[in-house]
Amino acid sequence: MNALAETPVLLLVVLGALVLATVALRRRAARPVPAAQNAAPAIPAADPQDPRPWRAQFVDALNQPALLFDAVGRLDAANGAACDLMGLRPNAQGLTIMESTASTGIADVVARVRATHEPMTVDVERAGRELRVGVSLVGDETLVVLADRTRERQIEDLRRDFVVNASHELKTPVTAIQTLGDAIAVTLPDDPKRAASLVKRLNEESERLARLVNELLDLRRLEVAGPLERVPVDLAEIARLVVAEQLPRAETRQVTLELDAPEGAPVAGVKADLEAVVKNLVSNAVKYNREGGRVDVALRTEGATRVLTVSDTGIGIRQQDLPRIFERFYRVDTARSRATGGTGLGLSIVRHAVERHGGTVQVASSLGEGTTFTVTLPIGSDG
Repeated sequence: MNALAETPVLLLVVLGALVLATVALRRRAARPVPAAQNAAPAIPAADPQDPRPWRAQFVDALNQPALLFDAVGRLDAANGAACDLMGLRPNAQGLTIMESTASTGIADVVARVRATHEPMTVDVERAGRELRVGVSLVGDETLVVLADRTRERQIEDLRRDFVVNASHELKTPVTAIQTLGDAIAVTLPDDPKRAASLVKRLNEESERLARLVNELLDLRRLEVAGPLERVPVDLAEIARLVVAEQLPRAETRQVTLELDAPEGAPVAGVKADLEAVVKNLVSNAVKYNREGGRVDVALRTEGATRVLTVSDTGIGIRQQDLPRIFERFYRVDTARSRATGGTGLGLSIVRHAVERHGGTVQVASSLGEGTTFTVTLPIGSDG
């Protein structure tokens, strides 16, 4: 639990709303409100037919999860959002703070607010969720306003991990380029032949750096939400071009690469994204295969979808690694991936591109036997 130094804006808004509600109710009792003013009220008006206190009515009308406890710490009111978040049954009045929140963190801050008469906001963890809790006194009652920050915290963690991983990945080729540049400067005057080999390695590292930067930009583009500018794209033609491009590498590794696809298989999509999907899957199947292995690329139509499968007889993936292989920078075999020039972003690009087209990607693998990726894409633009 981490107390925050400043009173949150949310809490001030709620307290201000309570004051405004009190004023509005008093005015309502004094004179009728014209219909035009009542058409879009900023503060929910109390129902004169509702026997509950106006504070309980107001808590029930709040959009944020909110609970109101009486002077002895018993639950007086909880709105629907709070019941959903805290797992409370309807009409759960009378429960203690611990019974209604199941959180020592929330109970502690309520006790501190009642002792100091000062509003507080804290972050607590409850049942695996990150909650921001604002507590203040309203007369002799205690108002607790909740905000579920679990998703926000997960995004913060992902962003931090991404920065760390990207920095690490960029550091490797940059350091290599600097080192090779220094070595070339020293070697060139006395040993031109060795300098030529260093220049070759320098070019390889430069290409690796360029590939990493381009894939980072591709991933960023795919993660940005927005409508796709779809055009008819022949998935069969893309598969043929990618297989032809990968054949020299497959032959070098003595890997048989076969394609089974119809003459044409159009889908509505973005050509560059679909090319990235096929290329990443096929190149990985060749790259992580065994000598004398096999890669089978197949494309078929099932109802209103195109189904692309890429199967290999390579090293396979451990079952515990399967849920994470689509994460950015996650590598099943770190040493082998770096040695073959992998960036750890290919499968993440595949997933984002496929999902952006309304499709799905699945993987099945057996360690030491091989892996099969199955991509399903809608033919039309409704996906």
